[in-house]
Amino acid sequence: MKPIIGITSDVEPSAHKLQNTYIQAIIASGGIPFIIPMGVETDIGQITSIIDGLVISGGGDINPLEFNEEPIQQLGDVTPERDSVELGLVREMLNLDKPILGICRGHQILNVACGGTIYQDIAAQIATPLVQHNQKAKRDHQSHTVNVVQGTLLGSISMSGKILVNSFHHQAVKDIPSPLIVSGQSSDGIVEAIESTAHQFVIGVQWHPEALLQKEDQVSDRLFKAYIKACIERMVQVEYN
Repeated sequence: MKPIIGITSDVEPSAHKLQNTYIQAIIASGGIPFIIPMGVETDIGQITSIIDGLVISGGGDINPLEFNEEPIQQLGDVTPERDSVELGLVREMLNLDKPILGICRGHQILNVACGGTIYQDIAAQIATPLVQHNQKAKRDHQSHTVNVVQGTLLGSISMSGKILVNSFHHQAVKDIPSPLIVSGQSSDGIVEAIESTAHQFVIGVQWHPEALLQKEDQVSDRLFKAYIKACIERMVQVEYN
């Protein structure tokens, strides 16, 4: 039986939206995608009982009030109703120890859900020179390197100490709480990947592996397949308990 994977969606005044690449990545890796809309805060318990894994998708900025900061001038558009649903979903999935894959904004949401903070705008808040984190090339273009920490789950998946990724963000994780650890950084020190040491499979990546799959990137392929494998293993655990 294939695992059901909940994927969070973005919201505009008149529509929800989600890049098709997320859906295709889940299907290609052996899962069944289940799109989660906004406005379901009171139904999080039921949703997390149905889904076998959660993918937190990319999107706009996170409301800084969620990590006890005032908004700076460079903060972009925020969607508090999306923050509320995603933070609730992540916290409940962590409690259930069901697999989570956070992508771009989802990587940041994972950190905030665990009690961490983010840079509201890295160019305004970090003094050291930065690589281009909001690339001008196509979404499937690999624009900069990430140094992967060996001995981590991401390290075992990537099978390399250095990988190439795409990049579309101006925010980034800052303070990282336990049980999360850093598993990847760009050459300028920006945290590009985090993972939990207390859960079966909880990984956040700042890049977009679902877009890189369009060019058959092998690391992205292994990441999604490892995630779906973890979801299946969690299903089996539940069945035999």
